[in-house]
Amino acid sequence: MPYSMTGNGRASGEIKNPPIKFDVEIRSYNHRFLDISLKLPSSFSPFEDEIKKALQENICRGHIVVVIHQDREILGNRFEVDKELLDAYLTVAREIKKKYKVTGSININTLLAIPGLIRISQNQTDTKIIFMGFKPIFNRALKELLRAKEKEGEHTKQEILKILGDIDREVEEIKKLIPERNEYYKKHLNELIKEINENIDRSRLYQEMLYIADRTDVTEEYARLLGHIRVFKDALENEKYPGRRLNFLLQEMQREANTLSVKANYLKISASVVNIKEAIEKIRELVQNIE
Repeated sequence: MPYSMTGNGRASGEIKNPPIKFDVEIRSYNHRFLDISLKLPSSFSPFEDEIKKALQENICRGHIVVVIHQDREILGNRFEVDKELLDAYLTVAREIKKKYKVTGSININTLLAIPGLIRISQNQTDTKIIFMGFKPIFNRALKELLRAKEKEGEHTKQEILKILGDIDREVEEIKKLIPERNEYYKKHLNELIKEINENIDRSRLYQEMLYIADRTDVTEEYARLLGHIRVFKDALENEKYPGRRLNFLLQEMQREANTLSVKANYLKISASVVNIKEAIEKIRELVQNIE
């Protein structure tokens, strides 16, 4: 069962002590590798690795964006003043006042408006308790994301299987056309032989005929194309993360189709190969969204 690389999961919930409501959204986009971007409350910074680990255990590829909102700040146990910042601020204020003859005074409201001057120190134990209460909310959002990815993955799989059915029909048509093509060339060669002078080196002629027969034999390419299609279907049906493998198999299918068309050198077979190549490109677009 393949998973889509795109999806969205959301969940909301509230912890009781302290009473905080959380909203979680996890979005997944196409990406060659697993790339995780977190937008968390500052109090959850120590738990970034734990959140990433939960995602890595459930997702193989994709650009994952996690956004967590809370309805109020988690108050810390201590308020600390950044003394170095305050000293630097007052020093600059005195220099400006002295150099440019500026009048006025600095009051407490001005100081409290300085970004980062007051630091809130949160007890690590309390923060961990809050995070543990939050985790079930996060897990619900993750499960919803996985359900969305699974549902879209199933839809994509059915679309691919439908196109593979078109390829199967073209391959069967080629199978029927190979004897027809062989008979055509046999008849053509016989006519040429009749027109050739009796003095021709027949040994050399037979060697050339064998060479042409070998160069135009598509049995191997046909068998390999069938083999790639079987492996592709098996990976699509049974592998959890088949995306990279499917891309590789599509390249091999394209290669065998190209060679088959060139070696067959028969218009009807070439027409079927064109249809196969068009179908492969349609599948390639769909596979880009498979994890």
